[in-house]
Amino acid sequence: MAPFRLIAGPVGLSILAACGGYNAPTGTNNNNPPPAPTSNDINIVVGASTKTTNAFSPNPKNVSLGGASTVSVRWVNGDISGGDYTMGTAVIHDIVSDDNSFQPSGNLGGNATYTINLSAARDYAYHCNIHPNMTGTIHLTP
Repeated sequence: MAPFRLIAGPVGLSILAACGGYNAPTGTNNNNPPPAPTSNDINIVVGASTKTTNAFSPNPKNVSLGGASTVSVRWVNGDISGGDYTMGTAVIHDIVSDDNSFQPSGNLGGNATYTINLSAARDYAYHCNIHPNMTGTIHLTP
């Protein structure tokens, strides 16, 4: 979390706190342009906040280290409704490990991404803290 900042004004003091993880897009677009897909993407689907295990696609996500020491997995927030990414409305989500295996993502706006590196072959359970009904698993094999 960013440091607090005090602002003095005619009415008194206000405290502002900034949360990291999502940078608003610049220009005329309401959302970021969609990123190029990768083989280890997990997509947050349209209407995800009303879903459970089907809020993430695929779920579970099967990934292999393939002899490497680490592998990257990336979430893409595609939960944008009402048009394409320039005109649609995105729902903010975040990604949180159930057992603190990786750092939380912070807020993810439309087409925003969050990438983690994993090194131990096992299952990694995660959820959206904003919408706790959204749950998923990464199954990492050697």
